[in-house]
Amino acid sequence: MTRSVRLLTLLGVAAATALLVRRNLVEIRGPSMEPTLWPGDRLVTVPAHPRWLRAGQIVVLDDPDDPSHRIIKRVVEVAGGHVEVRGDDPRRSTDGRRWGPVPSRAVRRIAVTRWPAVRSPLTRRSRATSEGSRASGGVTTP
Repeated sequence: MTRSVRLLTLLGVAAATALLVRRNLVEIRGPSMEPTLWPGDRLVTVPAHPRWLRAGQIVVLDDPDDPSHRIIKRVVEVAGGHVEVRGDDPRRSTDGRRWGPVPSRAVRRIAVTRWPAVRSPLTRRSRATSEGSRASGGVTTP
């Protein structure tokens, strides 16, 4: 393979990757997930399926108060086709403490990583370390 063909192949793969990442990015708008996620942070997400949901994951879901609006919360519990979600900052989060469990089909996307991948991981390791890791509310697609 010639050098120019390799370069064109590499550029094509890079362009395709950039398009896929952009399509799957969501941007944080609210403070309910601080300090894990801050307004302006971006997440790479993948489509959700109920059987993939696990406690500790950060997800994008339909707002139970306004289904046309999407929000970001952390999964606390998955049981019987429903999921309990909460924001990491209880003082600034409207979440499962108010709505109770929501149907798992309301979860649209699962966060995979921050974009660019900086700062802390998205999942909590233990209750002791969770005091320092909190997350955020509204979401936009850049």
